[in-house]
Amino acid sequence: MATKRDLSLTPRKENQREAQPIAPPVQFSLSEIKQHFIDGMESIKAQNEVAASLSEQGNIEGSKTILRSQVVFAEGLLDFYIHEMSKYCLFRMFTGQWDKSEKYASFMVPMEKVEEAISATESKNWFFDYLNDRFCRDVFISKESMQDQLNLIGIGFTRVMVNAFPSDKEETSRKYGAQVVSDLFHRRNVVAHQIDRSHASAQQNDISKEFVSDYISKIETIMNAIHTLAEQKG
Repeated sequence: MATKRDLSLTPRKENQREAQPIAPPVQFSLSEIKQHFIDGMESIKAQNEVAASLSEQGNIEGSKTILRSQVVFAEGLLDFYIHEMSKYCLFRMFTGQWDKSEKYASFMVPMEKVEEAISATESKNWFFDYLNDRFCRDVFISKESMQDQLNLIGIGFTRVMVNAFPSDKEETSRKYGAQVVSDLFHRRNVVAHQIDRSHASAQQNDISKEFVSDYISKIETIMNAIHTLAEQKG
C-alpha cells in the first residue's frame, strides 16, 4: 500500500539566515593612499587612447564624451583621496601621533559612539570605524568643503595652495588655488549634472584633450601638495 504524502502547509521559517560579520575598514599607510590615487589616475588617463581612436574614426562626439567622463572621474578620485587622508590624519590626532588641529576639539561624535569607546578601553579602532562611516557620504571637492576639511585634518588649505601654486605672496597662492578648486568643481558639476550643457541655452560646452590634460594636472598638483605636507608631519 502506498504511503500517504503530507501535503499540508507548514509555517515559513523566518530570520534563519545567519548574520555575516562586517569587515572593518582597512587602515592604509600614506604610501598606499597615494598609490590608490596614482592607480586610479592611470586608469583615467588610459581613456585618452579610446578618445583618440573615436576621433580618428570620425566619432567626434563620442570622443568628447570620453573626455567629459575623465573630468568627472578625476574629481571623484581627488574626493576619494581626501576621504582616505581624512581618516588617516584624524586617527593620528586621536591616538596622539599628531598634534591636534584647531578644529579637532569641535569635531562631533554621537553618544552611541562615546558609549562604544568607553566599553572598548583597550582599542581605539572604534574611532577609525566611525570616521569611515561619517565621511563616506560627504563630498570634499568644493572650495568651502575642501577648505574646512583640510583645516580640520591638520593639513591646512592655505598651506596646500601655497605648495601647489607657489607665488611671491601666500595670499596670492591661496586666492589662485581657491579659484582653481572652484573652477574644477564647477566644470565637474556641469558635466555630471547637466551633460555639460548651459541651463540657459542648452548649448553644450566644448571640450578638448588639452583642457582635460590641464584639468588632471591641477588635480595631481593638489594631491601631491597634500601628500607632501602629510609626510612632513610623519
